Amino acid sequence: MIKQVTVFEPGWVPTAPGQRPPLSEERLSEEEAARVGDYLQAGAVVMHTTALGIDVLDNDEKVVPMTIRTDGEYVWTGPVTYYVQTYGVAPDADFLAHVRARDYQVRVPSEAEIEQAAAVFAPPR
Repeated sequence: MIKQVTVFEPGWVPTAPGQRPPLSEERLSEEEAARVGDYLQAGAVVMHTTALGIDVLDNDEKVVPMTIRTDGEYVWTGPVTYYVQTYGVAPDADFLAHVRARDYQVRVPSEAEIEQAAAVFAPPR
């Protein structure tokens, strides 16, 4: 089963309309943020779009890529890559351990794994 990566606080539940999930407070060193960011950027494209999301840390500027990627075991959205590369926000601890164990090297996922990753974001039938 493909696991989804996030940079947002786990278990957050909105208590008012329009609230956005808070980013994880943990930050990576500049060097590790670059290495993890490169890993994220090198993932296989699952779904591509030119649409841009808002940067919740920069006056809601529409600059956040929304493309979805995978390494065959995990799947992540453009905001994960963006917040790691731009602000050094740490992704989930399990994913970070996975990336470190792989020495920051992405493997090429199979077509079946890419399809499983796409299914994470597909509406139920």
